[in-house]
Amino acid sequence: MDTEDAEARAQALLQVIEASYFVKIINRDEIVHTITRHTCEEAKILKICTALNTWVALNAGPEGLVAVPRQIVIALAQQLDLQANRPETC
Repeated sequence: MDTEDAEARAQALLQVIEASYFVKIINRDEIVHTITRHTCEEAKILKICTALNTWVALNAGPEGLVAVPRQIVIALAQQLDLQANRPETC
């Protein structure tokens, strides 16, 4: 997936999160950039956004605005990298 497609995918997934919780991610463009700077793999983008879905659900305030800390996105991406390097176990 090229960068443009990856950005579009991340944008779409974050928009779904916004619609699901009736919130506005005020730094959505920054989050998209952070995600796509780390990866353009569709599966990894989906995993990061799935984790962000939970984060937003737990941290969105009643005013309907939420800012996702950039460090959260970086930590999620790094965790995916660590999982990818682990040997499989039964």
